[in-house]
Amino acid sequence: MKNRGIGISLNADMVNGDLAVLEQHLGYIADSGCDYAELIMHGLDIVINGQVHPKRLERVRSVLSKFRLGYTLHLPYELNLMSLEKGEDYYRCFEAGIELSAAIGCDMIVYHSSYAQLTDKNLEHYYEKYGKMYREKLYAILLEEDVERLRSLGNKAQQHGIQIGIENNIWYDLKCDYTYGLRPQDVVEHVRRIGLDNVGITLDIGHCYLTSIAHGYDFEQAIVDALPFVKHLHVHNNFGKLKDAGSYMSNLPYGYGDLHLPVGWGSIPYADVFRWIDGYEGIVNMEIEFRLYPHFRESVEEMKLLIAGIQDDNVAKSVQSDLLR
Repeated sequence: MKNRGIGISLNADMVNGDLAVLEQHLGYIADSGCDYAELIMHGLDIVINGQVHPKRLERVRSVLSKFRLGYTLHLPYELNLMSLEKGEDYYRCFEAGIELSAAIGCDMIVYHSSYAQLTDKNLEHYYEKYGKMYREKLYAILLEEDVERLRSLGNKAQQHGIQIGIENNIWYDLKCDYTYGLRPQDVVEHVRRIGLDNVGITLDIGHCYLTSIAHGYDFEQAIVDALPFVKHLHVHNNFGKLKDAGSYMSNLPYGYGDLHLPVGWGSIPYADVFRWIDGYEGIVNMEIEFRLYPHFRESVEEMKLLIAGIQDDNVAKSVQSDLLR
């Protein structure tokens, strides 16, 4: 695998706009031996009312410049271009994310896949704009609008040499949520329709594992099918149990949910995964729950071994065995 390097994601809630904490946490990532840190836009307090605040930008740039790290940018988790009420605000924030990325040297933006909440209660609001129709027809219209928005944003990003990776996401309850983000193959189809070279997939392995088990699709096949379109990689571990007890401390003892554990700590067969994605050439970004920062260095060292070992089946199996001890 000719990857660009290894990264670790920040935690937006823990940084929470505090520049001293931002510097401290970037220090943890840099000291671990990482090449990149993934910034979370809503944890930086740079974008205010859909615009990049110049004075705040300079303060953050001053902190970022203290480290020999490259940076990628994750847009706010709430940002959803398919939202009826907030879609225009979200679009402006996405544009601001492109501007911010250009200003701080990020060439990769991560966006959670869009979704529409078509409940009985809120359908009437859609009817006011689109007329009364079946949910499936309405969703098809929303899907096409999302393609057009992402194509427009992709063109803006392309002017700055920035790529956009649409992330496959998890859903605990799909009863009223309509999305293309559940299966990587559906994200592939959406990317095909957008039709831009700089818009692809952020393949989240942990999300794929959880949803493949919960919703009954083939984990390996999903990864293999997505690979030609993958611009960015999110790597973390869990136990494949799509349940939520309400808080991280409540979920961890039972292995529930999207735990964002280091690679060797869960049940995802990463030695196999890294053989499946041998052709990937981007950043391997580890989304490790930040409370586990004392384990960052060992996680980076083990990731380097795993990446190096994928060319040799025996080495890969040995590394995976060591990680699971």
